[in-house]
Amino acid sequence: MSYAEFNPVVKKVNLKADGKKEIVLEISDTGLDGKLDTLAKMIGCTVQCAIESQVVNFNITLNAQTNEPLKTYKVDNKGIVSEVEPEVEQLEANLGLPKEKVKTVEEKQEIELAVVDEFISSGLAPQFETEFAYDIPQVIKRKNDGETYMKIANELNISSGTIVELVDQYRAKVAPLAEKWKEWKDSQDEKTEARAEAKKEEEEELDLSVPKEVSEEKSEESDDSTEDGAA
Repeated sequence: MSYAEFNPVVKKVNLKADGKKEIVLEISDTGLDGKLDTLAKMIGCTVQCAIESQVVNFNITLNAQTNEPLKTYKVDNKGIVSEVEPEVEQLEANLGLPKEKVKTVEEKQEIELAVVDEFISSGLAPQFETEFAYDIPQVIKRKNDGETYMKIANELNISSGTIVELVDQYRAKVAPLAEKWKEWKDSQDEKTEARAEAKKEEEEELDLSVPKEVSEEKSEESDDSTEDGAA
C-alpha cells in the first residue's frame, strides 16, 4: 500500500464541466521531499483523504469606541487562565447599577491549531460542561493519539460530522484562552532559560577560579617543602 503524508495549502476547489470537483493543493519546495515517487504511483488510483485545517479561526468582541476586547484574561502562576472582570462592570456590580450598553464589533482572528491543542492537552482548558454534552477535550486527545473521528463518533452514538462540528466549536471557544496561556508559557520558558544561563555562567566563573586557587596552594606547599629541605 502506498502512503504519503504532507501539509499542503488548499488553493482552489473547482467545479468541472462533468460535475466533478477538482481540489488544488500547494506544497512548499521541500514539502514532498522523498514522496514524489510514492505520489506518482497513486495517479489514477482511489485514495482515502482526510484534511484538517492547521489554524483555528475565532471571533473576539471589541468595544466599537475603544477597539479594545470586551473580554481580557489573566494567567496565575500555575498556568490557569481566567477572565478579568472589567473595572467599569465591577464598579456597576458593586453599586448595583445596570450594565452600560456598549456598541460592539466582531473581529476575526486565527491561531495555530498546535497551540490550541497543546493548551487542551495540558489539562488546563475548561470543559464548558454546560455547553457541550460530551467530553470534547478527551475527544481531541484521542484524535491526536491516532483514533479516527468515525470510531469516536460510533462509540458516542453520534455522526462523525457532528463530532467534528463540536470539536471545531470547542477549539474556537478556548482559542482566546490558549493564546493568553501560550504567552504565559513562553515567558516561563524564557525565565527558565535565563536562570539556566545565569547558573551556567556562575559555574563557569567558579571553574575558572578553582585552578588559580589550587595553583596557589601548590605553590605554598612547594615553598614549605623548600624551606624544610634547607633547614
